[in-house]
Amino acid sequence: MTATPKPHPSQPPASQPLSRRLWRVVRRFWSVSAGLLLAPTAQPHAHRADTFPSGADKRRHPRIPLKNTTVHVTDGCLFATARIGNISPAGLCLCDLPEQLYHSANRLTVYSSDNPGLPVLQIRPCWQHTGWGGKTIGAVILNATDAWRLFFVHAAGQVEA
Repeated sequence: MTATPKPHPSQPPASQPLSRRLWRVVRRFWSVSAGLLLAPTAQPHAHRADTFPSGADKRRHPRIPLKNTTVHVTDGCLFATARIGNISPAGLCLCDLPEQLYHSANRLTVYSSDNPGLPVLQIRPCWQHTGWGGKTIGAVILNATDAWRLFFVHAAGQVEA
């Protein structure tokens, strides 16, 4: 009787979809390489946590800061340009938005004409903070596709380099 070798428990079976395997690799990568950097005591903005609503710190995923990444945002009526502050596999933070945008919108569209790697995103705002520089919102991505996950992995690789 010949025994077939069983895959190691830490390796996902090859029958899983590519997106699930990619997500598993990203989670493993972050748990190993960035665990200490993203710990609550090592967050660079931890001293400012009280200036944002309590929803801003309910983080399940690591955040990747982005520099000089602007996007266009629309709620279906108004159009604005915003800066992406940080991203995660399931959400993003948009900064420098005009106060008029998103008073009661439960869905916004985010896209970039400058960065072809950034897919068109449908987002739902979770929290907002209005300051002197404009409005900052945290949002969950409603259509997180493989293209978004690839953009996230690429951005994470740029931070590590």
